[in-house]
Amino acid sequence: MSSMHDDNGESLCETAKLIASVLDCASERAVLIADDGTVLHMNSPASHFLNTQRNATSSFSHVNDFLQCQNWRTATRCHVVMKDGTTTRSERNIHMQQLDACPCCTRQYYTAYICSKHERVREVLDHAFDPVVTIDCSGIICTANDATMALFGYSEGELVGHNISMLCGGSHAVNHDRYMRSYMETGVQKIIGIKREVQARKKSGVEFPCELGIQEITDASSGKRYFSGFIKDLTLIKQHEEEIKQRQALAQGMINASFDPMLEIDEAGIIKIVNDAACNMFGYTREEFIGSNVSMICGGGHAERHAAYMERYLQTGIRRIIGMKRQVKARRKDGSEFDMELGVQEVILSEGKRAFCGFIRDLTAQKSDKQKLRKQQQLIHGNFFGAADDDEEQG
Repeated sequence: MSSMHDDNGESLCETAKLIASVLDCASERAVLIADDGTVLHMNSPASHFLNTQRNATSSFSHVNDFLQCQNWRTATRCHVVMKDGTTTRSERNIHMQQLDACPCCTRQYYTAYICSKHERVREVLDHAFDPVVTIDCSGIICTANDATMALFGYSEGELVGHNISMLCGGSHAVNHDRYMRSYMETGVQKIIGIKREVQARKKSGVEFPCELGIQEITDASSGKRYFSGFIKDLTLIKQHEEEIKQRQALAQGMINASFDPMLEIDEAGIIKIVNDAACNMFGYTREEFIGSNVSMICGGGHAERHAAYMERYLQTGIRRIIGMKRQVKARRKDGSEFDMELGVQEVILSEGKRAFCGFIRDLTAQKSDKQKLRKQQQLIHGNFFGAADDDEEQG
């Protein structure tokens, strides 16, 4: 270590030697630079990239010899000059790291990490949670991030260089190349730039639902066209949706089993659930009920006032009809009105949303029975007193 020199023959201090040794172990292209811009050391990846020899006198004595930028200390992207004088066609990402001042000579050091745009993008994509695959115009896989390999069960070597159809499920595997040719020939975007739900296939042969979004990318340096596919596994979402459907079907079955009419409305008074008994009572179909305002079945002037009732309760929390039963007028589809007993219960849903369940009992028969009973009582009363009057007259 004590005999270590920089790439231009200058002896390095102990701190610089230590930094250079660390850089030699790095896989990134790294260059050690002094505060005046002098190039002190290049590791093997950087030397190979710049087409020069490591630890040998070269034309790169100053950072500006290989970085085309106005201020190398703050540079983030710039063109890189090779040893033969050629310049990279596209800019490279530069990560300039300022190190602590050397304690022995108070010299300031910088480390420049050089990487291509593609390498930086690949690094970002490898940290993405969702799978991302890039293909060329022939459908050949060019890159696949770590999430892709984890989801599909392939290694990078098994994916790169092979046709993307290996990941397609259903009928898409045999039709994918045709989709690509059609787009390249016509430019008509049927799948590019949009998201859609498709079947994908793992290495094991298991197919699963996924959301696929495809974007076209043009390489600025070569003009080549590529397509990046962004994949989202929908397996758990679909399972959750199926569970919800099953629970809803069970709940609907239980509601339909009730002999009394029932319906559920949201905070705006929109009917969300209705059972068969309610449909039979009011003369509406389920399709006519769902999505309509509950005021459609309110009679006796309540239809116009129902929205005000709901708004007042939601604002004040004062319960006038919630949690109790009362008799109100209801209206059928044919316009006829009848008396009903209405019980309303509030249900707190997820995210603070509320629903209201209405339990209805037709009082028509009960009212009719009461009227009949009243008439009978009146008749009995009239007969009794009429007979008494006759007795008095005869007496």
